[in-house]
Amino acid sequence: MKFQDMPYTRPDFEQEILHLNRLVDELAAAGDEAAFFEALMAIEKKSRTLMTLGTLCQIRHSIDTRDKFYAAEQDVWDEMGPRFQQIGQRQVLAILASPFKDSLIQRYGAHLIEKAELSLKTFKPEILEDLVEENKLISQYEKLLASAEIEFDGKTLNLSGLGPYMESTDRDMRRQAAQAYWGWLAARQAELDGLYDKLVALRHGIGRKLGHETFIPVAYARMGRTDWTPEDARVYRRQIADSVVPLAQKLYREQAQRIGIDQMKVYDVSLEFLTGNPKPQGGEDYLVEQAGAMYRELSPETDEFFRVMVGQGLMDLTTRPGKAGGGYMTFLPDYKVPFIFSNFNGTSGDVDVLTHEAGHAFQGYLQRDVELMQIAEYTSEVAEIHSMSMEFFTHPWMEGFFGPDTEKYYYAHVASAIKFLPYGASVDEFQEWVYEHPEATPQQRRARYREIERKYQPHLDYEGFEYLENGGRWQRQSHIYVGPFYYLDYTLAQVVALQYFTWMMEDRQAAWQSYLTLCRESGRTPFKQLVPKSGMKSPFEEGAIAGIIPALESYLDGLDKSRIK
Repeated sequence: MKFQDMPYTRPDFEQEILHLNRLVDELAAAGDEAAFFEALMAIEKKSRTLMTLGTLCQIRHSIDTRDKFYAAEQDVWDEMGPRFQQIGQRQVLAILASPFKDSLIQRYGAHLIEKAELSLKTFKPEILEDLVEENKLISQYEKLLASAEIEFDGKTLNLSGLGPYMESTDRDMRRQAAQAYWGWLAARQAELDGLYDKLVALRHGIGRKLGHETFIPVAYARMGRTDWTPEDARVYRRQIADSVVPLAQKLYREQAQRIGIDQMKVYDVSLEFLTGNPKPQGGEDYLVEQAGAMYRELSPETDEFFRVMVGQGLMDLTTRPGKAGGGYMTFLPDYKVPFIFSNFNGTSGDVDVLTHEAGHAFQGYLQRDVELMQIAEYTSEVAEIHSMSMEFFTHPWMEGFFGPDTEKYYYAHVASAIKFLPYGASVDEFQEWVYEHPEATPQQRRARYREIERKYQPHLDYEGFEYLENGGRWQRQSHIYVGPFYYLDYTLAQVVALQYFTWMMEDRQAAWQSYLTLCRESGRTPFKQLVPKSGMKSPFEEGAIAGIIPALESYLDGLDKSRIK
């Protein structure tokens, strides 16, 4: 079925909640193994249908946040989500207390139980209304950013629409675009501060109600982290500060020389080349056609996957007014298909979507037949391996997208992956400080962010941008509002993806087979075990990052410099 034809009707939530609770009662009371698994599968079937409807609503709301019908429906789902979470906790308790728990482990593996036990640390009935309020605040933030209508260059643009102007080879144009972009956010600083004040206070209260001094243990449990801790994160961030920051600063200095700037300002950072950043050779139709050819040649599995995505209309790609920002992949369980959402704006990021989000979607497609959705629930740092690694596995086909700009794309892609790691670490360190200091004022938060930023990104010069100089940049990073502590996961996955990149330069086929295995194994094995099992070093392991730096420097130095200007 094509996405546009997938029907949506609001469930009778009260009846569905009653029905699910009855099924959980049957699960808890099961007198034999057959009855236990029959009840479990009935819950699974009902949950898949509800998740499908909720996801359809979410996608259609993000496609057009101005659509009143789906905006109202999303508000209802935000209200109901915590009630379903409460049922999920009852189900977990029933499973853990069941005499048939060992049968479940034999059938699906012990990690399923580890994840179930961890989920108990994220919910109590006492926080039900807090979760509803948290959902509402998150939606307010997303709606605020999606509401951007900025008059620029004779057009009305959203924040994504300013992207191409911020990469202009005309320095004055870059400066004006940056002023329009950050100026829009600066004008809403008080509202953004107010939303975050409420979220931090609410989450700190949730942490206390769940028996913790801070929200941090709850955030880690929400992220499903069964095998690493805040201390692991601190050790890992130190590796980035020691091994990556110096290389990133070298790359920024080379960038400044390349674009003819003595002192690079914040509005120069987005321009990698004086001849212009690599640009795709066409719009959405052309890029999708090229992606189809790429995935056809990459492997039989990717060919089948992408044919389904195109054939069933499972992508909404180009930016337009009213559309939510960013990009994501999600899954529609009843139809066993993924969906890709993004905001094409004519930059190289458009191609990254067709590799990054398609990497997420491809992994979801590989696991489409999993018997229980909980088996395929994996942590975000695992999820981002799927996407970030796919970006590198598709390198050999980039000429079809970029033509004469291909060499520039190769350089920019690898260099940006390296430069990203310090930024990702700064976001995580900032969030750790925020939730350790929930009483901090907005001004104190901004001051602390600016201190952390100077540690990881000392090249940033905000001259003329008071909002940024005073530490406001983090307010554009939606994960800080929407998914606390998510962001470090991108960096962990990036380190693994860069290991795949250096591996594929030596043995592409072995690296690809490892990737397919990792995708299929995701959710069955936790991160710290999954990565070594796939033939690589865990990023938490001392020296894991330093070990790949020489190969990355060698790759960048070996590119054709005559085509990188």
